[in-house]
Amino acid sequence: MTYQRTLTAEDICKKLKPIFGDKIDKIYFNYVTSDSRETKEEIFSLLHALYQKHFEKLLDSATLLEPPKQHEVDGKYRIGNVLYSKKEIYPFSLRDSDFPRHICISGMSGSGKTTLAFNIIEGLITNNKPFLIFDWKKSFRPLLTKDPSLTCFTIGEKKLANNFKLNINRPPQGVSPKEWISVMCDLIAESFFVSYGVHKVLLETLDESYKEWGVYNGSENYPTWNHIKWRLEEKLNKSRSREQTWIESALRVATVLTFGDFGEVVNYKGKSTINIEDILKKRTIFELNSLGNIEKKFFCEFLLMYIYKSKKAEQNKVNNKFNYAILVDEAHNIFLKDKTKFVSESVTDMVYREMREYGISLICLDQHISKLSDTVKGNSACHIAFQQQLPEDIETISRLMNIHEKKEIFSSLEVGEGIVRLSERYTKPFFIKAPNTDLRKINITEEQIKDRVKQFFNTQELEKNTDIEFNTKLITGGAFDINNLFKNINLPRSLNLHAIKNQEECSPNELPQIISAEYTDSGKIQKENISVAQTDTVYATIKRRLKQGEDLSKIEKQMESIYDSKEVMIAVNKVIEEELNKKEDFEIKSEPEEEFNIKFPEPKSIFPIKDEEEKEII
Repeated sequence: MTYQRTLTAEDICKKLKPIFGDKIDKIYFNYVTSDSRETKEEIFSLLHALYQKHFEKLLDSATLLEPPKQHEVDGKYRIGNVLYSKKEIYPFSLRDSDFPRHICISGMSGSGKTTLAFNIIEGLITNNKPFLIFDWKKSFRPLLTKDPSLTCFTIGEKKLANNFKLNINRPPQGVSPKEWISVMCDLIAESFFVSYGVHKVLLETLDESYKEWGVYNGSENYPTWNHIKWRLEEKLNKSRSREQTWIESALRVATVLTFGDFGEVVNYKGKSTINIEDILKKRTIFELNSLGNIEKKFFCEFLLMYIYKSKKAEQNKVNNKFNYAILVDEAHNIFLKDKTKFVSESVTDMVYREMREYGISLICLDQHISKLSDTVKGNSACHIAFQQQLPEDIETISRLMNIHEKKEIFSSLEVGEGIVRLSERYTKPFFIKAPNTDLRKINITEEQIKDRVKQFFNTQELEKNTDIEFNTKLITGGAFDINNLFKNINLPRSLNLHAIKNQEECSPNELPQIISAEYTDSGKIQKENISVAQTDTVYATIKRRLKQGEDLSKIEKQMESIYDSKEVMIAVNKVIEEELNKKEDFEIKSEPEEEFNIKFPEPKSIFPIKDEEEKEII
């Protein structure tokens, strides 16, 4: 008896393998090695019966996507499990080689995109990879609980953490001012959808301002968009030609770039700016929910372009090693299908196409893949599609996955279920299930965000210190070698021994006590007995840095920016007491406790404040 069939014995065995494992391999081996036609037909009948039994209820097109072999989907970054016949059979992981060629994740709201993104980011944290997240809806805050070094900047929200500020007219290192204003005008034309005439006015105005400020002659004092706006207003008052309409449109652009808290973000001239190059070494979230859509769009596009130009200037050769990831939420706002008419390729498309050459991965999340540019759709080596309902989206993704004849799959996916197609390893589409995470239920307070930003700036200041060993141990943790102690120190203050209660005076379970110093308006010091824990790391670090010739006052201020001031005071007093016991010729001023007065230098912030504009950085 024969069957009219489209599936061969080999096809059926492949489909049954995830369910029966090695047993199916043995059956198929008996089938192909049998010399008897009757035996083969008998085995095939058995296979067909098994297929009908396990797939009769699931004979929709979804069951026809065969899973890859386990070794084809293993890797360092586990993001889900391979799904077959509604059964999770083994993990699906991304590899380092997948990231530089970019990842595109699409699906309707609530289908599982953000959950999958959380899994990807957790994998990056586990593997110690730096990343940047453009968060449009405050979705990624809970990740702060997964990484103590992760910082969240609330762009445009002045009362919270609007500390990331820069002057967008300053080019990256290695990029000429002429090249920068040309790229800037292209980007503005793309972000604001302005005409070629407005592009021309902006280019000329920026060029004139750079000349006026001496930028072309080597000056580091760059004009801001406040100055560009003033110059455009002057031009508008003098203009009587058809250029007036272009100038008015250019002035509207300048108004957006100088208005409100966002204007402060992109037109900052203080000393305490954050270098974008430093951001590339860290893990950062930019929350953009306080901005308008056009401000969000411009901010994201500007940073992408800045990073691209910076990498291109410093790196002359292609580097396909995965170094950094950028996650772009609501990507269709950045990588638009429609571009400015007078350019052949948009700035963001160029960035997406060429960023991989510098080891930077772009991870795009969007609800509507049909709205994304062809560059994004065609240059993403990994497509992950969740449930789709819009006909245009279903049509687009089914063709990208090369399963257009089974496109109804995409509208029947359950929450968390997706279809993956890779450009390498295994090129056929297959199902995955993204495991749910409880992270999204975690509430992150405003104080936690502020503390992380403060920690970011403290770390930045420490990294400027030339003591590389100290910085590394302080940030990453670890023990200090204190075998080689210093012989000479310069003490910047007078000391009253009544201020110190040494170890001998303490009971066995009591820690040493000191008198803390608090500054009053008169500059005098108030005294208060406070019991604190001794910090060996602080003590050892102070001794080692004093041996290297650093000033004790400077060391103390820097340590107080990281550790509790009481612990620092204990360590400082212990160091001083040891030196007093060693040096017979050291003069000790003993005074009654009620007349006790330690002469401290004027307290200063580790971030000097030059003007009112810089106060928010602290």
